[in-house]
Amino acid sequence: MSMADERIDRDASGVGSQAEESGSGKRKRNSRAKADGSSDKKQRPKGAKMLLWFLRKSIVPLIMVIMLVTGLYVGYVVVGNQPNEDVFSWSTWQHLYDLVFAES
Repeated sequence: MSMADERIDRDASGVGSQAEESGSGKRKRNSRAKADGSSDKKQRPKGAKMLLWFLRKSIVPLIMVIMLVTGLYVGYVVVGNQPNEDVFSWSTWQHLYDLVFAES
């Protein structure tokens, strides 16, 4: 008897974890399909759909910008012990860039 025949026999008898999982998975899918019935589902307006899509796509870049500003502030004011009004001054960062990339 080959391994494929053994697997078929085992699946037919209901022995093994795959057969048990497939049964519970079918029940979950059936209950989910009943819960998501198209007749019960309310449609959102197109503007709301577009807004939600935009928010989903922009949340990660928005969080990254917030963390960048927070990191600049913490690094310059807290760690560097510099005045907090200079954090967002363009001349401060231009001077820092010139120090880092100056030719020796």
